[in-house]
Amino acid sequence: SLRPWAAAIAQRCGLGSADAEDAVQVAFIVALRLWSLFALPPGLSAQADLRAFEQVLLNLIDNAVKYTGAGGHVKVTGKTRGADVEIAVKDSGAGIDGRHLPRIFERFYRVDKGRSRELGGTGLGLSIVKNLVNLMQGEVWVESRPGEGSTFFVELPSGAPKKG
Repeated sequence: SLRPWAAAIAQRCGLGSADAEDAVQVAFIVALRLWSLFALPPGLSAQADLRAFEQVLLNLIDNAVKYTGAGGHVKVTGKTRGADVEIAVKDSGAGIDGRHLPRIFERFYRVDKGRSRELGGTGLGLSIVKNLVNLMQGEVWVESRPGEGSTFFVELPSGAPKKG
């Protein structure tokens, strides 16, 4: 499970604590398969439910790892965007054909049904991501091209105190 890793990211984003030993262990296991990089600025803070945020990151990172071959990479970045916080999970996988993008967050929708069965999963992960992000008054979207990988974006209200 990548949950401890997601908790570590949540902690870095000011959303809670994590078990550092488990996070390191999981990061090492994933690093054996591909190159991962986290570029989250210190102090980045969002208004979010910790468990929901952990599940969102778990699903997005799990998909990125599954659909990126050995030697590929996954990069998780975060930044402020106006009054919001944007987290991006970018992979160097096969990418997604544009015709699938409008339906990618639908329940049970799978881009590659054969490969999805081979890798496991129910086709619910991205639908869960969308529903949880919506419940936190955020937005989620994807940018992808075949052969260039995918980037999934999550935008949540900033946890920074409002000025004025």
